Amino acid sequence: MEGKVILLVIIGTIGVMLMAFSVVFFVLLYRRKMLENQLEMQEVKTRHQEEMLSSTLKSQEAERNRLGTELHDSVGAMLSSIKLNLQVTKRKEGVQSLDQVLGHLDETISQVRNISHQMMPIILKKYGLKHAIEDLFEKVSSNELSTFITLWEDPGLSDEDSLMLYRIVQELLNNSIKHAEANKIELSVYRENSKTEIQYADNGKGFPEDVLKSSEGMGLLNIKNRAQVIRANVKFSNLESGGAKVNLVIAPSID
Repeated sequence: MEGKVILLVIIGTIGVMLMAFSVVFFVLLYRRKMLENQLEMQEVKTRHQEEMLSSTLKSQEAERNRLGTELHDSVGAMLSSIKLNLQVTKRKEGVQSLDQVLGHLDETISQVRNISHQMMPIILKKYGLKHAIEDLFEKVSSNELSTFITLWEDPGLSDEDSLMLYRIVQELLNNSIKHAEANKIELSVYRENSKTEIQYADNGKGFPEDVLKSSEGMGLLNIKNRAQVIRANVKFSNLESGGAKVNLVIAPSID
């Protein structure tokens, strides 16, 4: 009799343990499923945010292109027509006072052309990324500022990604000139292990510490957003010798 009681106790204990294990197993399984669902939802949300960001930036570029075309084709053409009419009037009437007006008009036409080219980089479409960046560097170079492309290996980017990288370099140049007070800028682009790395450096004042911590301000947020669109990890830092350094690593596209 006592043996039967002990056997029943053992069987009951095993049963309770099995039930407990079953409850724990199903709780863990439920939590794992919930975590997987949360991760999946987060991935969907992240992809949606990335798609929204990409769509927004591409829409901005399309609007820039439209406005640049309008400036170049409409406003530029109108100004050139006004200039031609004034030149004809000057020849016929001999009005020397028009010289100053024509000078101002020439300057205005030049500024409109420069703005339209910045908004719609024709050289990028015609000659590619390298020539477009070389043109950017040439335009900002002076006796006070030297620019160098120390290495260039074709990153093999699509037209849209090339435009994003062009805008990134444009923003970096603006930072170096307006904020860093640099007199030397270097850029290298090379490929390594199917990835493309871009290194940009200047010898200016460097990034303020608070800007480095947040990676915001002075156009850095724009750079981060554009880098995200071209699948690039971006790192901002300061050189020990002084000056700012920016590294971008672009992962290969997945078709």
